[in-house]
Amino acid sequence: MSWTRALIFLLGLALIAGLAGATPARAQDAKAIYEQARADYHWLMEHPKAQEVYQNWQSLAERFARVYTSDPRGPQAPGALLWMGRIHAQAWRRFKRDEDLTQAMDLYTRLVNRFPDSRLADDGQLMLAGLYEETNDPKKAYLAYLRVTMNYPRGDMAPRAKKRLDVLEERLANQQREQAKSEPSAELPADASAKPQAKTPPPGGKAPTGALATVKGLRHWSTPSYTRVVIGLERPVPYNSALLKQDPDHNKPRRLYLDLKGASLPQGFDDKVPIGDGLLRAARAGQYNPDTVRLVLDIKHLASYKVFTLNDPFRVVIDCFGQQPKAKAHAIQAKKERRVKRGKASEQPPELSLAAALGLGVKRVVIDPGHGGKDPGAQWKGTQEKALVLDIAQRVAAKLRKLLGVQVLLTRNSDTYLDLEERTAFANTKDADIFVSIHANAAASHRLNGIETYFLNLASDEESMRVAARENATTTRSISDLQVILNDLMLNSKINESNRLARSVQGSLLASTRQKAKVNDLEVKQAPFYVLIGARMPAVLVEVGFITNPNEHRLLRSNAYRDAVAQGIAEGVARYAKQLKRVEG
Repeated sequence: MSWTRALIFLLGLALIAGLAGATPARAQDAKAIYEQARADYHWLMEHPKAQEVYQNWQSLAERFARVYTSDPRGPQAPGALLWMGRIHAQAWRRFKRDEDLTQAMDLYTRLVNRFPDSRLADDGQLMLAGLYEETNDPKKAYLAYLRVTMNYPRGDMAPRAKKRLDVLEERLANQQREQAKSEPSAELPADASAKPQAKTPPPGGKAPTGALATVKGLRHWSTPSYTRVVIGLERPVPYNSALLKQDPDHNKPRRLYLDLKGASLPQGFDDKVPIGDGLLRAARAGQYNPDTVRLVLDIKHLASYKVFTLNDPFRVVIDCFGQQPKAKAHAIQAKKERRVKRGKASEQPPELSLAAALGLGVKRVVIDPGHGGKDPGAQWKGTQEKALVLDIAQRVAAKLRKLLGVQVLLTRNSDTYLDLEERTAFANTKDADIFVSIHANAAASHRLNGIETYFLNLASDEESMRVAARENATTTRSISDLQVILNDLMLNSKINESNRLARSVQGSLLASTRQKAKVNDLEVKQAPFYVLIGARMPAVLVEVGFITNPNEHRLLRSNAYRDAVAQGIAEGVARYAKQLKRVEG
């Protein structure tokens, strides 16, 4: 018998003995088998020749699998999943079998999803992120590491995850810079504004096959410190963007460009939009080549920018940010806290928010009644969400003016339609200090009821994903895609302040409505709502009840109850604002 085969035989005996004792599923037996399997794993790590035999890895994984299946909710279950994942991951690294990689990822994901409160959940999430890195998927790796710091901020894996986030941020930034360098030209063709060229065959070639997506419009909202530019198309197309340095030799300013692949400009398209604020000079669109539309933003002053997409209809949003003037001491404090702490919705935010530390008071509030116009929102038994929330929003505005004596603006004062990106842009361009979007919930089950308040973050559960999907008028799959986009957006968003605002609103809203009826507390949650993306102030979305629940439907149709809802929201905002004022004083 060869040395290798002897190792298989010896290890196999131990494995068989363990498997024989795995049933019946008694807790003491499962623990003994689990500990023996761990010991055998360490033995395998000490014998390189044994590691060369795939069957040894497979048999060891099967040992832990028997521990798990004997009691899937038992005390050894999380550990068994983690060890199985480690074994399959190491087997994949050694033998390069795709099924081992898939098994490892599935096992880590199962550990995190089924045992989120286990002390090993953050280990599983970190190892899953590592596998994404090893398979050259930096965006998924970034998101997975972000979940470690968000869901387990006090866990022992959080410091490791933060280090990897820093590395990946630099890697992704370098990729963007390299992509910009590889672009053949930074400018639109000289005759780009003359006529669309999408249907003209390139020299020596054929016209591009397939219909091109037509650009439908170019809009912007602007202030000296913030500009949002939106370009809409008839369907989704891939895109890339880059920031170009000033070119004094050719009298060209700094430029930010966006290339939309598989797109064309229609005849007569208004290809140049003057902006002329403190950030941008103009936005220019042209047919860069037969199947690419290039949007160029000529820059005056720019501190940072973000690019993301919205669907139904498809549009690309570019948020441009300038430096906001602050006192020197404030700037130093902001630099120290430039990264907001990432935390679960179940956790209280830090004692002192960044806004409070900077001594920011509340002078202007924007209230956003959801939906409107051609978008009725949730509907049931003749009642439309758009009408309910407009009525509540108008009541909130009136009450806030009395409670705080501040300016309160509504994104819409009548039954008019607004795109989601217009709502946040409105709040940003009005320099709002607080943004509250008001909605009514809906569900297939008429039993679901209760009040909940959301702030922008990665979704913490499937139900939050469902609510976000409905309010975003898209599918849960699109929301999953959005989470990848959010990994960058949320780094500088006001998560802690929004968390605090959400808790204040939720608490006051419950206290007020419970004077009228028995109301279910669905708590403060986090989810990726399009309407909150890019908000430069604490921003929350309130679901005031289920229009599809018979009892809450009846309540929401009552003037007295809607007034109680409005009172609760207004008092929650006022309480948050007064907390900041106390810190200021």
